[in-house]
Amino acid sequence: MMNNRIKIILEDDNEILGNGQGHPLRRQYLPTKRYIEILNKYNIKASFYIDIAHYLFLKKNEFFKDFKFQSQTIEEVIKMLSESGMDVQVHLHSQWINAEIKNNEIYVTNKWNIGQLTKSEQIELFNNGYDQLQSLLVKFGSNITLNSFKAGSWGLQPFDTLYEIFKEKGIKLVMGPIKGLRVKNLNVDYTDLESEFYPYYTSKNDINKISKHNDIVVLPMTPTFLNWKDLIRYVLEMKFNSFFKKINELDIAFIPDSIKKNSPLIGKDKVNISLKPFKTHLKINYQKYWYLKNTFKRSYKLIKKSKYDYKLMVIETHTKDFRNNFEDIDKFLNYLNKNYSDIEFVTSSRVVNDIEKNILTPLIIND
Repeated sequence: MMNNRIKIILEDDNEILGNGQGHPLRRQYLPTKRYIEILNKYNIKASFYIDIAHYLFLKKNEFFKDFKFQSQTIEEVIKMLSESGMDVQVHLHSQWINAEIKNNEIYVTNKWNIGQLTKSEQIELFNNGYDQLQSLLVKFGSNITLNSFKAGSWGLQPFDTLYEIFKEKGIKLVMGPIKGLRVKNLNVDYTDLESEFYPYYTSKNDINKISKHNDIVVLPMTPTFLNWKDLIRYVLEMKFNSFFKKINELDIAFIPDSIKKNSPLIGKDKVNISLKPFKTHLKINYQKYWYLKNTFKRSYKLIKKSKYDYKLMVIETHTKDFRNNFEDIDKFLNYLNKNYSDIEFVTSSRVVNDIEKNILTPLIIND
């Protein structure tokens, strides 16, 4: 009999800032440590996707500044997650390939979509990253199987090379696509995504398309939205905090503005003149409790009424952005625990296991 509880993956992109700035101690180790404490409070196991491309860059340049300490800090994050029983999986930010150190500063490239790399670069980056992460897990006595990948900056296009890499390495589940997302600077376009939120077997030649081959499953990020009331409140809070509650970020305090503002993602978020003016996906970054609660309720309603027996949601988190909102995160998880008896938290590996056992049947084109 099908378990009709709604399954929720808390999926964390464990990384520093996309422009190459920030310190792993501030952006990864410390917020991850506090986040684990909150997760343990509610007996939740989450999936953490480690940006192993950044780690490889640090190892390559470990005699620059405190890079050796930074790489060791990331290793401690992986060890801590493993010892806590959390799921650890592969995450790669391709801007670290061909990144440079100039004038005592780090300059990443503008290729934030791994699909923008050459075929050989994609193969080398993924294989090196996968093997390095697997080696670290073994070092820390973990038996975690690397079976899932989260795209850096949601970029996975074109997909044909990645498809073959994933098949060879045993990656079964891929996350990143968001229905309607289009980032021109990164050649990312999910406007034609054939499944809004349900897992599907993807085509090799077009990740937007459902395939007849059962090789790689794509799990789209779970959609939600802000209504006008929420959007106005959110903008006003952001403005208020920028003027009256400025936070001194020690790890990026002395970075040139030209580097801080380096992001091909500028212009990604757009407001529409409709009853759903700001469409987005479920996430926990620096948002307040009311935001987390309202966006969750809308996604829950969407998934709950869907026609599928296996009901699945993804909440994307970025521990790098956790600042003064740990109380909000705690309050939100407590709210879910008390008000939703029909949900359960699962890991990406659990979902892969359910696919292999035919408990979850992704969408597929039947001949």
